[in-house]
Amino acid sequence: MTNAVPPTIDARHLLAFLGNVPFFHGKKLADEANAVVDVEFDESSGQIEGTVFAGGEDFSPMVQLRRGAAGWEIDSGECSCDTPGICPHIAALVLTSNKLSGLAKVATKMEEKVVTTWSKQADTWYAEREPRPSDGLVGSPNDPVVPMALQFLLFDAKNTTQQQQWMPTGKLPHATHRNRRFRLGVRPMVRNSEGRWVRGQLRWTTIGFKTFGWNLLRAQHHWFCRFAAMARSNTQTNFKTDEDWLFLDEYSSNLLWPLLDEAHELGIELIGTRNDLSVLVGGQSWTEMVADLDDEDNLQVHGILHAAGHDLTLEDYSPAGTIGDHGFYVQLEDPEQILIAPSLDRLSDKQLNWYDSHQRLQIPAADHQLFFDTEYPRMARTFGVRSISEALVFPELKPPFVRAKVDYKVEQTEEGSKESATLDFSISYPGVDDEHKPHDAEAESFLRAAVNEVFEQVMGVGNPDLSPKFYSGEQMIAFVSDLVPALGALKTVKLEETGPRPVYRQLRELPKLKINAVDHERNDWLDLGLLISVGSHEVPFADIVKAMTNGAMKLKLPDNSWFSLDQPIFAKLKALVDEAQALNDKPKDADLKLSVFQISLFEELDELAEGIDGADLFIGRMRSLLRVAEGGQASVPDTLQATLRPYQVDGFRWLARLYQGGFGGILADDMGLGKTLQTIALVLHAHQLWEDPEACAELPPAQRVRAPFLVVAPSSVVSNWEMEVRRFAPSLRVISIDSTLGDARQLRDLAEGYDVVLTTYTLLRLNDEIYESQRFAGLILDEAQFVKNRSTKAHRTAVNLQTSFKLAVTGTPMENNLSELGALLSLTSPSLFMNVSRFNRQFARPIEVLGDKDTLALLQRRVKPFMLRRTKESVVLDLPAKQEQQVLVRLSDEHQHIYDTHLNRERQKILHLVEDLDKNRFTIFQSLTHLRMLALEPSLVDPELAEVPGSKLEALFDQLDDVLNEGHRALVFSQFTSYLKVLAGKLTARGIKFVYLDGSTRNRAEVIEQFKEGEAPLFLISLKAGGFGLNLTEADYCFLLDPWWNPAVEAQAIDRTHRIGQTRQVMVYRMISKGTIEEKVVALQDSKRKLINTVMDEADGFSKALTAQDIRGLLE
Repeated sequence: MTNAVPPTIDARHLLAFLGNVPFFHGKKLADEANAVVDVEFDESSGQIEGTVFAGGEDFSPMVQLRRGAAGWEIDSGECSCDTPGICPHIAALVLTSNKLSGLAKVATKMEEKVVTTWSKQADTWYAEREPRPSDGLVGSPNDPVVPMALQFLLFDAKNTTQQQQWMPTGKLPHATHRNRRFRLGVRPMVRNSEGRWVRGQLRWTTIGFKTFGWNLLRAQHHWFCRFAAMARSNTQTNFKTDEDWLFLDEYSSNLLWPLLDEAHELGIELIGTRNDLSVLVGGQSWTEMVADLDDEDNLQVHGILHAAGHDLTLEDYSPAGTIGDHGFYVQLEDPEQILIAPSLDRLSDKQLNWYDSHQRLQIPAADHQLFFDTEYPRMARTFGVRSISEALVFPELKPPFVRAKVDYKVEQTEEGSKESATLDFSISYPGVDDEHKPHDAEAESFLRAAVNEVFEQVMGVGNPDLSPKFYSGEQMIAFVSDLVPALGALKTVKLEETGPRPVYRQLRELPKLKINAVDHERNDWLDLGLLISVGSHEVPFADIVKAMTNGAMKLKLPDNSWFSLDQPIFAKLKALVDEAQALNDKPKDADLKLSVFQISLFEELDELAEGIDGADLFIGRMRSLLRVAEGGQASVPDTLQATLRPYQVDGFRWLARLYQGGFGGILADDMGLGKTLQTIALVLHAHQLWEDPEACAELPPAQRVRAPFLVVAPSSVVSNWEMEVRRFAPSLRVISIDSTLGDARQLRDLAEGYDVVLTTYTLLRLNDEIYESQRFAGLILDEAQFVKNRSTKAHRTAVNLQTSFKLAVTGTPMENNLSELGALLSLTSPSLFMNVSRFNRQFARPIEVLGDKDTLALLQRRVKPFMLRRTKESVVLDLPAKQEQQVLVRLSDEHQHIYDTHLNRERQKILHLVEDLDKNRFTIFQSLTHLRMLALEPSLVDPELAEVPGSKLEALFDQLDDVLNEGHRALVFSQFTSYLKVLAGKLTARGIKFVYLDGSTRNRAEVIEQFKEGEAPLFLISLKAGGFGLNLTEADYCFLLDPWWNPAVEAQAIDRTHRIGQTRQVMVYRMISKGTIEEKVVALQDSKRKLINTVMDEADGFSKALTAQDIRGLLE
């Protein structure tokens, strides 16, 4: 025999093979030192041999192994002791073999381990555990343990002798179902010292704590405790007395089956009450009902149990029953065996009822048809009866159907007769009364779906559960006219009606709208009453609105005629009425009221109506005001010193129509489209109207008196306004207010002497009462986003100013949310939306929160007459390829003071040096550069002035906010890299992305590519580094931060974006500091600028062409 390493045998297999007692005694021998020796394993034959010393003798056990699916298994064993079955010596050999298998590992040289605090802590994880309790419940570990078994007995209620023998009380306890003859009982058993199974006084009620000194196997005892607890957990099973038996018929938990599997693993035997009666746990089983014909043509119906390979015909005397609702039991005769098995499906109450007696049903031949008509449909649907006789053919089952019962009622009231109807549903099975009807889930689901589909199609609302319904009023029209016929058309529905079905007549004439108008107590408002006529019937629109609000699609009239509400005119009209009522308070005696500013609402109502009666003067005014959106071609004033482009002419005419109608508005053209020029043209047009008596008479009364226009703008823009008014409208007298006013008289004097008064938002806020005391021909709010907040004082002052014409000029009428647009409209068109809460409720929240596109389109229609917005893309054909504009920047007081101080010092120095121009050319150049840098940013010439903000960058950021918010990209040029770095720092602080290029940039190509790829919207470029050789058509805005003396270099810089490949309008802005050397340079004639170009190209290029007089001009 070879001496191979023994295999490891699974412990559960060991216990099952050896048995509880041999295992216990064998383990004690295996644990004794040198009790089991000379253990050898022959892998070829699968045998384990060895020597066992016990009781002063030596024995030679042998175990035969076989290879199983999970490894080596024990096939048989023998020993020289000649003890029948498995002896402790065989058990000791196998257990020792398992120990040797675990020890037989390849020895490895252990390196010397370094002992540390943490390694000692880790070593504790691998230490041996404290000894566990002994296998037995009581006694010492050396005492033998007592195995347990579960004994089965099938009780027969008719066998009183059996009950007297096996029941302590002499009779069976009452069963849950009294007509059940058989019951399957189980109880715990123990094997005594003689090897016989005995009750040992164990009881189910006390087994957890009374073991009467039996040294039970701990694991087996725990199993029995759980078995009892599982039975006790069901409220149907209560141990009222100290019974021996527990009946599986009432064992409701299907966890019984895995519990029985565990019993097998623990070595718990399932035994009968006789040695020749075995117990078998089978696999999943089921029963079925079958039918055949006997010799006398009687129809026999009985059950068959399919379990453990058996097909058992069940009779009323068959010893069988159910285990809860999840299993079966039956006692077989050949072989004598109690078979228990889980059910394939849970047993229904009806199946359990039959199983209580499992009697055969016999139907005489004369009653076959009666059976087929009355009982078979119910039985077949409940039990699934199958014919096992060729001579017996069952009739086809008729499908279930829906019974729909309709009960019509008529109630007489003071208002006339009122019809109503109730509709109830039930599902019926042919041949089966409702009390005992079965339930075919699939078929019933199909029926419900069919009826529900009719409800959805006809009523617009489903009825998936077939719940009862009640209909009255207008609902009766759809119910009687549509739903009842549709249900009756279904083959699966049987309609039953009680009471007379009402008759309704449909009016098919097209509805017409009539509007009655009444003057409101306020001059700018109108009350409207709406009336719908359908044929000869007239209906107040309020009744239609009520019906539509309740979800009705038809309206019933008192004479039972009706008409459909599913017509475009009603939906459109209701939407208009809802909108008007949401914005305006509903009048007492009318359907709605409109403001003079709600022109588009009036226009849409007018289009729907056949006519409007009453309030002729107001209606005439409203219709004439529609020319704001349609008519009137005002001529561009000949006093305008500029040629307007076509889109600018359209904008001017729109402004003129607003002004002549007494309306305000918002001019929201894209940045750079000439909003200022169009507004100046309007001011000139107003002056022409005042000079023409006939035209002036057609103006609203408040606008017939000549008065100045007040223009409010940011301080950085006021100078631009003054410059452009003087340039394009020299006939207008313009004045800029650059400080606070002392009193109202001072403003009144200015109003009398000027046509255009310019001021800032700050001054408007500070002198609010003074400005509110003066009447103006119009208020023009440039960069009107400064008053987008209703709570600011500037906004409130603008609201209170005395003028009937208010114009907001801004490229961004809405920067953050719709309430900003609402705030501007409340200034320019005050009664268009009444108040902010209603505007937010009806428009802002649905659009911003819900993304309601229909509401957005509605808002656009309402606002359209009072807001004009054109983007550069929409007017690109009318724009030049490149549009340039100068932006005059007024320095702050502190910045201007610093500049003036340095200017006086440098002026004295340069005027002295200019006398010898050739000798002092370079020094003069340095002084001029000093002043140019100071005009940009004080810190460029003196770092200690870093806290003084440069005015030009503030103006630049005002422009950039609009540009970037609209998704544009821009180039920013400067000759001074130090200035670009200041700008870069401010951009970084604001979180605005940019790329930078100057002469020190080494990764030039990478930086350019970053801008082209869209990584940043801004590109800061120094003149010498990026003034030529670049193609940057991705940008459509160009900002020149300082004037460049050489026009060719300036043109090259602009051409970085304005070149072939550019598909968008290029906007160029030259930023000029007002009152500085920059303004003087730009104002020079071309001939003078050419001379300066010679100076600024190179330091050594300062030519004699630049005279001393030219230099002096720069310093004036």
